[in-house]
Order: sequence, then structure tokens, then C-alpha cells
Amino acid sequence: MHWSDPDMLGHLNHARYLTMFEDARMAMLASSPAGYAGAPGGRGFIAARVAVDYLSAVTYRPGLLLDIDTWVGKIGTSSWTLFAEMRDGRTPMARCECVLVGYDYDTARSRPLEPDERDFLGRYLEP
Repeated sequence: MHWSDPDMLGHLNHARYLTMFEDARMAMLASSPAGYAGAPGGRGFIAARVAVDYLSAVTYRPGLLLDIDTWVGKIGTSSWTLFAEMRDGRTPMARCECVLVGYDYDTARSRPLEPDERDFLGRYLEP
């Protein structure tokens, strides 16, 4: 949590949760065959849906470290679902569900997931 993340009440601003979940997603995708725009072949993933369940307010305190675990819940033909949980120690603070779609940046259209992407995502698949 950054010094600038809390609102006037000292709570983590709701929009900052999304940024933190995005940071965790991008860290996971850093080693993906098509995680970022500009990857070989102009392929990548775009978020089609994001939902956050705010379970408890995160209040700033010196030394606060939030953990975010990510895992894949479903792999479809052209989309996949990423789940994430933010914790303060063992206490869940928020959960996120993000549907990502395979995207072709050259044609600006969705596309089916490639075999190497399926293999990559399969390593993070949890039942």
C-alpha cells in the first residue's frame, strides 16, 4: 500500500483495489507468451469484465503489507477467468474476478487462445 492510496478516512480507496489487482495480474502475465500489448504476433489479453467483493476496509498503518494470490479458474475458447484474493496477513480483505479475452491488436478483434497460452494458463488452473 502506498502513502497516496488511502482516502480522507485512512481507508484504501476502492479504485486502488482495482489497481493492486491489476498489478498482481500483470506480474503473473509477465512471463506469458502473450501477456502484453506488442507481444509477438500482436496478441495479448484484454479485460472484458472485472468484479470486486470488498470484504473489509484496509486501513493504512506503517509497515502494512498486503498479499495478493492469483489463480485461473476457467479456460474457455477465447477467454479465461482469473481470480485473486487480497489479504492482510491471514485476513481476506477483497476478492476479484476478472474475465480476460484473447485479443489481436493488429485486427482489433478478439481471438481464440493459442496452445502456448493454454499451456501457460494451465499452470495456474485451480479447481
